[in-house]
Amino acid sequence: MRAINTFWNYFKKNEQEIVYAILLGINTEEVFFQFEKKLTCVSKRISYVIKCPKNSQDKYTIIFTGAGYSKLFAKIIALEEQAPTLEHFTAQAFIKPYEDVSKYQNGSDAAVICDNYEIKISEIQIALMDYNIATKQIKINLYLPHYNEIKHDDNLKSNIDWIVMLIVGEIAFRKHIKHIKHIQLNQVPQSAIGLLSLVELPEFIDYLYKINSRKKTNLVSSINPNL
Repeated sequence: MRAINTFWNYFKKNEQEIVYAILLGINTEEVFFQFEKKLTCVSKRISYVIKCPKNSQDKYTIIFTGAGYSKLFAKIIALEEQAPTLEHFTAQAFIKPYEDVSKYQNGSDAAVICDNYEIKISEIQIALMDYNIATKQIKINLYLPHYNEIKHDDNLKSNIDWIVMLIVGEIAFRKHIKHIKHIQLNQVPQSAIGLLSLVELPEFIDYLYKINSRKKTNLVSSINPNL
């Protein structure tokens, strides 16, 4: 893909300026205007997140995402595969699920800042509404502690989509949730008995998949006289 090669040629040539824009705030607005302009030539719908390194030996990670839009997947994969060797950056295709969710389990996570409000992932709870065995698609009720105060915010649903994607990963989000209508937002009820934490969603999806696969296997066995 020529546009992707052009993007990476630009990036490699300007890598040091991009580092200075991030680290030192030098000409940041202009640098990222040009960066985003070049990325738009690949696709107007592909966005990115820059993940800071954990230590001085690691590199920045540029994560390319299509917010779960499957028609962009080929280009996103190509962005990772065609990335040159860079001094300060590595490329990653898709939002990956968090590997360590301990801080969300014990409630020590910092709030995610969304527009003019904050949301703690550890306080988000869910309940299953529906699971389609054939498509593996789920519908969930998602409960926020302060939903009644922020429910009129225009970007609330897209921000929640993003948060759910961070927990389950972009590929699983596309496969199992796919559409924003599959997530219904609610105020946390006074009695939250039976609700799950959002960070339990990946395990819950795996559980649904396994038990229904087991049911299919048992059904096949019961009607096949050779088993």
